[in-house]
Amino acid sequence: MSYLVLARKYRPATFEEVVGQEGVVRTLKNAIAMERVAHAYLFTGARGVGKTTVARLLAKALNCEQGPTATPDNTCSSCVEIARGISPDVFEIDGASNTGVDDVRQLRDNAQYMPARSRFKIYIIDEVHMLSTSAFNALLKTLEEPPAHVKFVFATTEPHKIPLTVLSRCQRFDFKRIPSALIQEHLARVLSQEGMPIDPAGLQIIARQAAGSIRDAMSLTDQVLAFGGEQIGVREVRDALGLADAAVYGTLVDAVIEKRADELLQTVECLFDEGHDLRKFLDGLLWHVHRLMIFSSVKAPEELIADLMPEEIERLAAQSGKADSLRWQQVFDVLARAAEELARSPFPRLVLEAALLRLSVIEPAVSIDELLARVESLAGRLGGGAPAAMPGGSSLAPSPSRGRAGSDPGRDAAPASTQPAPGVPDRRPGEPQWEKLVEMVGRHRPSLGSFLSHACPREISPGRVSFAFERNSFFADQVRSQRNLRELERLFSDYFQTRTEVHIEDLEERDAPSLAQSQREEEQKAEQAARRQALDHPMVKEAIRVFGAEVATVRTDRGDRR
Repeated sequence: MSYLVLARKYRPATFEEVVGQEGVVRTLKNAIAMERVAHAYLFTGARGVGKTTVARLLAKALNCEQGPTATPDNTCSSCVEIARGISPDVFEIDGASNTGVDDVRQLRDNAQYMPARSRFKIYIIDEVHMLSTSAFNALLKTLEEPPAHVKFVFATTEPHKIPLTVLSRCQRFDFKRIPSALIQEHLARVLSQEGMPIDPAGLQIIARQAAGSIRDAMSLTDQVLAFGGEQIGVREVRDALGLADAAVYGTLVDAVIEKRADELLQTVECLFDEGHDLRKFLDGLLWHVHRLMIFSSVKAPEELIADLMPEEIERLAAQSGKADSLRWQQVFDVLARAAEELARSPFPRLVLEAALLRLSVIEPAVSIDELLARVESLAGRLGGGAPAAMPGGSSLAPSPSRGRAGSDPGRDAAPASTQPAPGVPDRRPGEPQWEKLVEMVGRHRPSLGSFLSHACPREISPGRVSFAFERNSFFADQVRSQRNLRELERLFSDYFQTRTEVHIEDLEERDAPSLAQSQREEEQKAEQAARRQALDHPMVKEAIRVFGAEVATVRTDRGDRR
């Protein structure tokens, strides 16, 4: 007993029977009528949207004994042979299994000969992106200067993998996904001819699952017909396709919103025991939450989601009101991340359960307006309408930066430019005169002043200035250059009003810290003090309690980040 599947039995035999590709069909029919048919076409689009079917129809139109014509008769020997796939002049080649350069060379050699019986030799290469680079190169010359009796039709789902040199030699047609409503209408016509009707709601489910592919829709319909009996409704369609009942999605989402963790686990266990594909279930759950996001965000959601049934619209409208749009976005984000992880994990049940439990315990996302309202309420309870100042002059409100972040160390080495933090004693070692010298050099040569801030002074007197660096350090090498030494001696001589020599020595343990080291120590102590002050402040403690937050950084009144 031979059975012809619906996808083959009802494959379009004319351009008029093609579903959902009106733009492509019209352009090709006009090109045939005006005798402006190109030598090479590239048909791109998702699987099952009609690329190979239209390629065969084009071959019929060009080789029909009554043609070339946009309305082939489908009765002549040429049309019949093409429809049965036995035409000696129409070659359907699978690019996935004929990827090598030798295959293309054979095609190129055969293309030079005239057709056996037809008007044109037509090469239809499916999944052409699978050809190797050398195979594409071997095809280029024939594409650029093809014989007059040869036409090429390339079909692919991944046009970005085709070399530009090939793309530029083809007319490209992009086949779009077919809307669910058109798929549903087509299925209804086919089933009417078959005498095996399916409930319209069931057809709608099939059309959604097809995701724009009419071939997939026909295959799914075959599967449902084989599963169902005389009466095929929504339940039979869902059971045949392994889909969970729509009510399960609503129940699960309610349990998430109401934080019923035990019900979440019971639902997943039930799905697992019934043998449902949890990956497919999570896909359906994501679509459900996505619709809830739309219903909670726009005024007329049913106009944006055209394939919803009236009872679905009513359920979604009621459930979307149980949370705001931010909460639905939060749920969607967590589930989307779980879907990515679940696709790689060998334990899909564990991943799904973990994601649902996470949603049941995390706090809902809060809008900026609500946060501001909480801050105002918090400030009111503490007895003031503005952020309170912390001890030592710090404030919770950020202020314009007047600190030294990113500035040159040489410019900031002078005592006047760096004040100790509140409550921290000024323990900077070193001669005050050395600090003045570094500050003076920094004013004239900022980079040289920066180098000196890393030196430890030893002797400072008119006629002689000596200081020490770590052996072979970058700063020592820079200062020892002839140009910088001469510049230092000149600046020091001007400062002391007498000729002054500069001596650079190697650092020893007895040497006091450099200005840069002292500055870093003070900043660390200031950071610790500011953090302690922030954590002890009553407003900070209250904010941590209200928001469940933690202190990440502390900004002082000078704008320094701590």
